[in-house]
This record gives sequence, structure tokens and C-alpha cells, in this order.
Amino acid sequence: MLVTLLLASFLLAAFIRRTGTELLADARAAERRQLRAEAYSALESLIAILAVERAENGAWHQADPRWLSLLEAGVYAPAAGRALEVGLVDESAKISLARADAVTLQTALEGAGVMPAEAERMAVVLRDWIRPGQADEPPVAEAPDYAGEDPAYRPARRALRSWGELAAVQLDRPVFFAEDGSPTAALRVFRDDFSLHAFNLTNLNTAPASVLLTLGLGAAEVTALAQHRARPLGPDAPAYFRSVAEAGAVIGEAADATRFGAEVAAWRIGITIRQGAIAFRLMAVVAAPGAAAAPERAAAAESAEAGAAPPVERKRLDYPLAVLEIREDPDASEMPAPLL
Repeated sequence: MLVTLLLASFLLAAFIRRTGTELLADARAAERRQLRAEAYSALESLIAILAVERAENGAWHQADPRWLSLLEAGVYAPAAGRALEVGLVDESAKISLARADAVTLQTALEGAGVMPAEAERMAVVLRDWIRPGQADEPPVAEAPDYAGEDPAYRPARRALRSWGELAAVQLDRPVFFAEDGSPTAALRVFRDDFSLHAFNLTNLNTAPASVLLTLGLGAAEVTALAQHRARPLGPDAPAYFRSVAEAGAVIGEAADATRFGAEVAAWRIGITIRQGAIAFRLMAVVAAPGAAAAPERAAAAESAEAGAAPPVERKRLDYPLAVLEIREDPDASEMPAPLL
């Protein structure tokens, strides 16, 4: 009898512990669903502000703190007990990897610490991988022949879909990836200066010094541009260049209109909603229609290669901005620094 009571007590205690754990897990999952809904609401509200500002002014030139103030002032407010963090950075302050030539790639690789001879080879190999074309086209003379690999494969002949794809490109692997597969400092530097999204021009108003140097500006021009950005503003002086021609007054002929622009092509937005120890992160890249494009999606490319029937056309929302990328709970290191 005593043994039976002890066994029943043990089983009851185990059941209570398990039930309590499951209830706690269910409660956390419910909280995360609520935080997720909050994050999407904040994203939609910020997109609406960006769309209105562009419609009124014709273009974006750089971030305006007033936009985040509008969000905080009542366009969107998190529920009681929750905290909102917003990051907003110009994606076109970077160089579009899809548009970069071999010289630009070599310069960037050297800036990331790769020796010149190896940087030249890696630039040719990477450019051969991302150049438009058919996967079965022969490689350029300096590029490797992937058919000799085990298993054999072919270069993509399209823009990178992720930074992890670089592991398949026959570069000097230790330059970009450590033995455990984690990104090296060189890859982080390269990733900071390049975007996987396609756009034509880098924004002179927001590009960092490393990008400006990679695109051919000299140290003197970069310094002059930094001083211009930091200058005290008069009541009628714009905080940004409205055109590349205006930038010419500061950096002279280095204001190359074939490489630089004065408008934001795309924004990278980071939204974090916190409640106690629980946080939900949402990151998106949005652009004005036609200003930038996301890398070709895998499903579309594979269907085209296989000769499959085109996907069924679905009704599309008349959305004010194009959403190029959206990810839930990305790594915290990928999120734009919070501004709010």
C-alpha cells in the first residue's frame, strides 16, 4: 500500500511539473505572438510615414529624426509594459554587389585586408559567379572550373541570395569563413560595405568613408565630405545634397554621377518589441517602386530552369513601397542600431 502511495505521489508530482512547463511554454508562445503582431504594426506605421514623406518631397535623401518622432508621438505606440526600438539605415549607403565590377570588388577586398594579388584573383572569381548568364556557360579564363569538384556543380550566374552562398564560390575560404564556418572579420567588413540588393547608385549623403574610398574618392575628398556633413546648419541650408551636382561644390570632379546619387534607393528597417525578458525582432528592406530589386528567389529561378509552368498570378496589394526582404528574429548583430 505504501509503495502504491509513493508511486502515485511521484507520478502526480511529475505530471504537475510537466504541466507547469507546458503551460509556461504556451504562455511564452502566446506572448511572442502578441509581440510579433506589435512588430508588424510598428513596421507598417513606419512604412506609411516613409511613403507620405516621399510623396510630399519627391525623394528621400537621408533619414530624418522627425519620422521616428512621428512614430513615437502617436502614429504607433506599443501596448503598456512593452518597449519599442526602431532602427532605420540607408541600404543604398552601401555598394550594390550585383552592380559591382571587378575593380571595385578588388579594392574592397584589399580594404578588408586581403593581399593585392589574392584580392585580384578573388574579384575575378566572384564576378564570374554573380555575372548574369546561363549556369552552363564556360567560365572566364581566370575563373575555376567547378565541374571538377566532387560533387560537381556550376557557378550561379546571378546575384548572391545570401552571404552564406560565398562558401560555394572558389575563393580563399579562410579569408571569409573560419574553420567552424563562422564569418571572419574580413567578411564582416565586406558585408558592411556591400548590399545583396540591386540598385544603381550609392548615396553620397550617407555612404561611410570605406564605401567612398572603394568607389574611388581620395582621402582629401572623403575628409571634405565628412566636414561638410558635420558643419553647423543655417536656417535655409539643406542638411543634404539634393543632387550629385551640388556635391561637386564640395568634392569637385570626384562627384561621379555614374557611381553616386543623392537619393535613398532602399531603407533597412529594424523593429524590436520587448516585454520583460522576451523580445521579438523584425527586419525589412523596403524601396520605392523600381528603385531597387531583391535577389532572384530560388523557387522562381528553379521553375524557369526546369521549364515549369509560370506560377498562378495572384491579386497584388497596391502597396506604397516594395518590400525586398523581411525576416523574423534575425541575429541581433544584423539589426540596424536602435534610434528610438
